[in-house]
Amino acid sequence: MLLWFVPLPAFAQQARVALVVGNGAYEKVSELPNPTRDAADIGRALERLDFKVTQVKNATAQEMRKAIVEFGRSAEGADLAVVFYAGHGMEIGGENWLIPIGAELRSDTDIESEAISLRSVSLQVSKARKLGLVILDACRNNPFAAKMKRSISTRAVMRGLAPTEPSDNVLIAYAARDGTTASDGDGRNSPFTASLLRHIETPGLEISFLFRRVRDDVMATTKREQQPFVYGSLSKEEIYLRAPAASAPAPVAPAPASTAATPAPANPAEDEKFWLAIQTSTVAGLYEEFLVRYPRSSHVEEARQRIKNFKANEVAALASPAAPSKPETTGRQGPDAKAVVRNLFGPEDNQKVVAIASAQQLKLPSFAISPDQNDPLNANSRFVGVWSNKRGWSNGKGRYTMLIITEVSATGLARGYYLWGPPTKQSWMKDAAGFRSFAEYIENDKFSINGTPVTVKMDKNVLVLSSFKKENPSETANIDLRPVWQLVPVPDDAPPSNKRGKAAQSHAVKKESSTESRAPADAGGASMEERYRACKKLVKGFSKRESCARTGVI
Repeated sequence: MLLWFVPLPAFAQQARVALVVGNGAYEKVSELPNPTRDAADIGRALERLDFKVTQVKNATAQEMRKAIVEFGRSAEGADLAVVFYAGHGMEIGGENWLIPIGAELRSDTDIESEAISLRSVSLQVSKARKLGLVILDACRNNPFAAKMKRSISTRAVMRGLAPTEPSDNVLIAYAARDGTTASDGDGRNSPFTASLLRHIETPGLEISFLFRRVRDDVMATTKREQQPFVYGSLSKEEIYLRAPAASAPAPVAPAPASTAATPAPANPAEDEKFWLAIQTSTVAGLYEEFLVRYPRSSHVEEARQRIKNFKANEVAALASPAAPSKPETTGRQGPDAKAVVRNLFGPEDNQKVVAIASAQQLKLPSFAISPDQNDPLNANSRFVGVWSNKRGWSNGKGRYTMLIITEVSATGLARGYYLWGPPTKQSWMKDAAGFRSFAEYIENDKFSINGTPVTVKMDKNVLVLSSFKKENPSETANIDLRPVWQLVPVPDDAPPSNKRGKAAQSHAVKKESSTESRAPADAGGASMEERYRACKKLVKGFSKRESCARTGVI
């Protein structure tokens, strides 16, 4: 059975949101070494737990307020909303405050204009449907308190933070209970954050027990000098940051043998499977892909004829003066700005992916690629796409492979699926076709898929996959994957990545003289400029486009 791409509702793609703030580079007091590292590590852990994470580093008061307000908007309708803060915090007159890096705090009356109240953070996370969670590693010894001028002598500036009473669906976790201070630690992370990182990704660990484990760890590490504390109460519903591992399905009993043996149906050839998947499509690109993959198929002539018909109709439609131009780019465009192209994953792209997966006997997962135009692109956005090859590992000796990368975060966390087909005689592993989800960080245009010994590297516009044999690490295998669909495509005039890329490109665009497509006569009245614009969408290369515009031949 083929699994088709189904767009998820907007709220389902942001069911978990998090804001992570690390303030260490204080301007008026000594710097704190750990908060920025603590925040970065917690941010990555939350990303692996399917949170959409916003990270803020060494923030001013204005930057913190803006981030908290914007986070509150994203928390509306989310299941879980988490704020993690590492840095200085303090209590004044029973109210708790988080301290931005530019704060001077000469007087206690400056606190409202120079700091951020914990109450405002709690209000924003309370917008989540199931749980709003605030985690504060902010109970360090506070250098601001000693030099702060009191406007009222009875207005206390206490050590640590004050106790708090959050609303029904909010938990607030302190690194050290009210009135006490927390250690910044001597390692990469504070004792509190180090323990949190140790347990936060444990499958099946309910949120209450997560913080119980953190409490015990920190008390043991600090010889009971620091006791983490959680404020708030929840209902009986269990809440997990990582759900319990699913139990293995029961094996299916084999069907009883029939008394009359019937011959097994013939397994259709790979090209037939592909053809069955695309034969009702009106997208010329699918038939072009078919010709590239199966040049000796019995359906070659039919595919060529369909391409001829579709493109002739396209030229006629695009060359018409009344036809509206199709937007090709997104983002702001200035007179000299270079356009940033952003593709949407449409039904025809999905049909192409399904056809390839069917032909190569791949088990296709149900996946979604966000169409959010406001989601900013980053340097690693070019990894997002569906990547495939018409031959298996080791130049066709091994099994087929497909890589689906659905998103890459601003911090370089790539999420997606690694698919493998049925084994061949020369496959190292003999397991059945399947797929594995992954969440891995891209560094220097490269990442590794844990659990499957595969390294992925971007070489221009080719994903080069390599692996090694566990029994003999010196024995390696490789495969090059090219985009079936790509979020940020390479421009038409970009050079191919290598000789093989040039050969593939040449083969893909090769047109035999017998299959030339001529524009219909009713497009002949269009101007040369309009015909060139129409041909530009269908033909690569200036000379070919000009010839198309002059003669109407593609």
